[in-house]
Amino acid sequence: MKVLAALVCVILAARVTLLQGVTAGIVLSVLLLPVWAVALWRLRGGSAIMGFGALSIVSGIVLTDFFAADHTTSDSLLQQNSFTLISLVGGIGVVVWARSILGSAATALWYGCGLLGGVVLHGLNMDNVWKFDLSVPATVIVLALCMLSRKPWLEVGALALLAVVSALNDSRSAGSMLLVAAALVVWQTVSARLTTSSNTVRTLAVFGLTAVIGYFALQAFILEGWFGRAAAVRSEEQIALSGSLLLGGRPELGASTELIAANPLGLGSGTLANGIDLLVAKTGMARLNYDPNNGYVEKYMFGNGFEVHSMLGDLWIRFGLFGAALLLTLLVIVALGTAGQVAKRQASGLVVFLAIQAFWDSLFSPFFSTSISTLVLAVALTLVPRTRTSDPSATRLDFVSFSR
Repeated sequence: MKVLAALVCVILAARVTLLQGVTAGIVLSVLLLPVWAVALWRLRGGSAIMGFGALSIVSGIVLTDFFAADHTTSDSLLQQNSFTLISLVGGIGVVVWARSILGSAATALWYGCGLLGGVVLHGLNMDNVWKFDLSVPATVIVLALCMLSRKPWLEVGALALLAVVSALNDSRSAGSMLLVAAALVVWQTVSARLTTSSNTVRTLAVFGLTAVIGYFALQAFILEGWFGRAAAVRSEEQIALSGSLLLGGRPELGASTELIAANPLGLGSGTLANGIDLLVAKTGMARLNYDPNNGYVEKYMFGNGFEVHSMLGDLWIRFGLFGAALLLTLLVIVALGTAGQVAKRQASGLVVFLAIQAFWDSLFSPFFSTSISTLVLAVALTLVPRTRTSDPSATRLDFVSFSR
């Protein structure tokens, strides 16, 4: 059974495509549905994940039919978006099941191997191999190995080293997240010597404060030229343009906010953007002092549906309020689960990093393979049982939920 669970994690993370929109992971999710559905249902928030997932798919179909009157629609796009959402919900369920057999650290390690295998299968982006291909698999594998060692100092060293490598390879956001994760692991270790425990609310407050300090610290390092003059110049230009490094580097946020304000119920998973949608999106981007009249906006963002470079924006626009509710539910699970582990001094560097990554991706990364993969692992490692029971399987899952 352990061999099967490990193999499933590798195949799921590798995202091997079989047909249009259908991956081997989706097929495995369907075949293993009776197994993982029970395991996921027993966890706090598991029923909400499955419920919002199903409602989101239906909502995407209904919205597509509604907007067909004044928009061009695509059955293949609807199918692709629906399968992508299925891969998220099914992936969480499968990894939760695997974790109940392998434990958290081993599950993460095999999952990381699958991510690396996917990079090999799909090819490398030679423009920046670390940033676009290797950073996520390498981070998951390295931190999973550190997780197995149960040595906090090793985790801190690995996080700091990965942060430097990311910053030197023009991955400023990843560098910031790794730096914040390292600071939180240090705080967890130091506070464990001072007090026996903390609480979730206090831990969440520490998360927020550390994230803000880490962001401004790394921004200062970049602007001072610690990670190269090119990165410093580009950051200075983005701040001068929009007043913020975040908004300057993510002008798509303007498009998503304007589109959602104009269509709060969403537009549908098979709906293609029309001229009005394009104008609304460009208006939002122009407000951030970004020139939207270029091929990136018209071809990448709206050439085949809606891609606003934000998981929350993508899910809201494609699947409506239920899509947004699904992501918010997942973020709450990750936040409370991670804070609960940190409060008990049991959170690994990997869990802390994945939690930060999940929140970053929800606002600034598209709903595609990499962001889905990290979100799946983040949720699966932070879900906790609803209640304690005398059921042996529930007891084991309860233990595994906090094991390293």
